[in-house]
Amino acid sequence: MVQMKRSFWFAAALVLLFAGNAVAGSNADAVASLDFVGVDGTGNGTDDIVVTGTVVGSGTVIVVEVYAAGMTAGIVGAEIEFDIDTSIIKLDIVSGGVATTSVFPLVLPTTEVKATLGAFAAGLPAGGLLTTVKFITQVDVTDVEFTIGVKNIKIAVSNSDFDELKTGLLTFNGKAKLDATEMTLVIPRGGDISTTVSASGFAAGAEITWTVAVDGSAKVDVLVADAMMDMTFSSTSTSIGLKASGSGSGTATVTASVGDVSTDPLQVVFSEQVPVELASFGGELVEERVVLNWTTASQTNNAGWRVLRSSDGETYEIVSELIPGAGTTDELLNYTYTDEGLPSAVKAIYVLEQVDLDGSVHRSNGVELLLGARFQILPTEFGTAVYPNPFNPSTTISYDLPSESLVSIVIYDALGQEIRRLVTEQRPAGRYKVQWDAKDHLGYGVGSGVYIAKIEAGSFSASQKMLLLK
Repeated sequence: MVQMKRSFWFAAALVLLFAGNAVAGSNADAVASLDFVGVDGTGNGTDDIVVTGTVVGSGTVIVVEVYAAGMTAGIVGAEIEFDIDTSIIKLDIVSGGVATTSVFPLVLPTTEVKATLGAFAAGLPAGGLLTTVKFITQVDVTDVEFTIGVKNIKIAVSNSDFDELKTGLLTFNGKAKLDATEMTLVIPRGGDISTTVSASGFAAGAEITWTVAVDGSAKVDVLVADAMMDMTFSSTSTSIGLKASGSGSGTATVTASVGDVSTDPLQVVFSEQVPVELASFGGELVEERVVLNWTTASQTNNAGWRVLRSSDGETYEIVSELIPGAGTTDELLNYTYTDEGLPSAVKAIYVLEQVDLDGSVHRSNGVELLLGARFQILPTEFGTAVYPNPFNPSTTISYDLPSESLVSIVIYDALGQEIRRLVTEQRPAGRYKVQWDAKDHLGYGVGSGVYIAKIEAGSFSASQKMLLLK
């Protein structure tokens, strides 16, 4: 009876022990860790640093040991709060450890995520083992990826001397996957830019087959520890570098595999830094005048614009004075120009000539307008445009086909994931438009951000960047 009262009193004391704020205690340098033992057994009292595993079925017991290495002062209590998804697993059984003379003879009733242990006298756990914990799966976890983490571990010497420790993560049924430090990068003019692609979910030390496919005009190099690699190679390295340089843009599609296990493709998009990022450029015939409008998403050292016009797409004449630019800015700016001296021609093609502060000149893509509806002029080359851009709630993608082609128009997000397939069909030569209503293939609206429309027609391929603002 005396022992029962003593245990009840000590349990109440344990609850109070961890009620205060954390202080720098005697074990401030201790480091906590988790060790996956298996789906059976009681552990071996040794941290084997097993942090991954495969678990199947419902009602399966997962055995985990919790360690705190580097303790210098004996402890009288420990409180461990796990970070788990309780719809998948729950805390089931907590014990003082494998040793029969555990430093923690007292275990308070546990919750789904928290365990509290106590000792009547301060002591150091053998091998740093705080406790052996058993979790039980609540659903069939076969092929379900989940984790066991720790939100906090408190170890106490006394009511006024305890420390809070952080620890790592156990991953179960992990799937092989790729990730990159950056997915969308801008190549500086005259320079280069790099990102790192990392693979996870493969066995340690496995020979990984890396494959990189590059689509576009940008030069993309593959590096491992600064050494140049082929576009397909094998290595035990779990990460590679992609370095892009040169002019134009490009998309690098990366996959990694070990045997029959392969990751999903990961796309890294490189675009060229331009002195001016045109969000839109278009025009319309208004009575006997052409009204041009363009919007810039950014400008770098921009002195201004000149508007050029052509009737044949080869010989251009300047039709405007220098229209002042904004220097360097990321502000969204709108411009307009009216051409009143139209030629006696069936069509007119307009381009913008952007002039840098250093005198460098860059031309935009052309905008072709019919000067009257007398003839249907078929395009002589492939071309694409997106307007309005930025947009909300919808935008129009126009494209010109100089010859019959199989046309594909697909919308991707900034991570390179397919969002919507708008067109997949054979079409004769002509001018076409298709509208995207900012919805995915299931009919759900997408969020604000950058999206890419990839247009393919025969051997022609182009990507148009679009900005959805909500």
